[in-house]
Amino acid sequence: MSTTEQNPLFILADWISAIQSNWSDQSLLTAQNCFVDTVGCMVPGSREEVTERILPVASRWGIGKCSLVGSPQGLSAPMAALVNGTAAHALDFDDDFDPGKCHPSAAIIPALLAKAEEMDKTGLDLLDAYIVALEVTGRVGQALNPFHRRRGWHATATIGTIGATAGLCRLMELNSEATRHALSACTSMAAGFMSQFGSMIKPMHAGLAAMRAVMAAELAEAGITAGAHSFDGPYSLRTLMVGLDVDELAEEMKSKDEYGQKSMFLLDDLGAPLIIDEFGVKVKRFPNCGSVHRALDNLLDLMKAHNFSAQSVENIHVRAPVAHLKNIPYDTPKTPLEAKFSLPYGLAVGLNSGHIGLDDFKETALNRPEILKLYSLISYEGVNELESDFPTETSVKLKDGRELVKSRYHAVGSKAYPLKTEEIWKKFYSNTNSFRIHNDITTFLSKMTTGPSCRRFMHALKNISS
Repeated sequence: MSTTEQNPLFILADWISAIQSNWSDQSLLTAQNCFVDTVGCMVPGSREEVTERILPVASRWGIGKCSLVGSPQGLSAPMAALVNGTAAHALDFDDDFDPGKCHPSAAIIPALLAKAEEMDKTGLDLLDAYIVALEVTGRVGQALNPFHRRRGWHATATIGTIGATAGLCRLMELNSEATRHALSACTSMAAGFMSQFGSMIKPMHAGLAAMRAVMAAELAEAGITAGAHSFDGPYSLRTLMVGLDVDELAEEMKSKDEYGQKSMFLLDDLGAPLIIDEFGVKVKRFPNCGSVHRALDNLLDLMKAHNFSAQSVENIHVRAPVAHLKNIPYDTPKTPLEAKFSLPYGLAVGLNSGHIGLDDFKETALNRPEILKLYSLISYEGVNELESDFPTETSVKLKDGRELVKSRYHAVGSKAYPLKTEEIWKKFYSNTNSFRIHNDITTFLSKMTTGPSCRRFMHALKNISS
């Protein structure tokens, strides 16, 4: 890009620093629900092995005054974002986001909480910063996807870093120039591959994104400068994180529409409408990879409509976009982490019990005979179409000869089938029912628009116990 007027880095930075915070009630409610859901994942996630293992390492890297969920240890803002972000994504129960093809809140919210506590910001400040962060996450995601994700980048670690940085620039009230430097700087840190799915590093991608965002924003605040052409141009994230054929791919996407993904920056309508309103955020009802959910929703719908059980099934066959199946490579998972990325495991558990929950991803649950024997009934095939062009199709053949088929483009929890606020709170209480939760936590989360103190909230989160 030869001029600042055309440069997406400048356009985004100007918008982040200047846009008025006159958000609609619906935008604020959606953002608040994302905080409820994410904190509801962070609490049990704080007790997961990956979180417990990273805590002593992060403590060596940076002691400070920022709170951790369920721990008396205080860390520096980047390290608190790392640990809390890992906790948020540890269960793979946190939200999804179609334009960015990522888990936005697990990267954005822990980063915002770390700095908001340090600066004693309010709940309303957090909602404002989150809406801005999600807008940038979506717009950058639309410029890189669908091919960024198809080619093996884990967008939570890449695009999530950029979105979280945008939110922090807003929260910290950086001017346009400093915001530009922060956004550019974070592209030198953003990285993460899908080859990590099923390992401990995968949930750490969210924590690393949150950590990098804090680092980039604080570096820019301190006057560190960064290049002006890191978003678009021959050596930019668009070229390097999509490919040298990005312009040809953008031409291909002109006639398609995958959640606004065009493989190029289109920012003339930035914020109008807001991404949070147009696409929403997908709140999960199952604690495994979202690429399983369309098939699993289909199966559970068929079971409910036709009143059959596992004993009645001869076979199950799933047809799904190849991009989905690439995310879930484990046919016979050996660990709880692998099970979260297994279509056969998810469908077998759903068929066996009519639901799938956190207990299904404990070590003792994996090798249940009643689950293992169902694997042989399940098959699948990939279809080389965009996920917005091809619905996931679940076919069930019953032993009595009936053949049942259900297909869907959107999982339950998406904007097409949204969870109600009371359902999100029900998930929160279900996730945290084995913890002692102080009233300050639920009061803050339910009344964020009235401006409660983030510092008091984080103090309460620190003191939860199981």
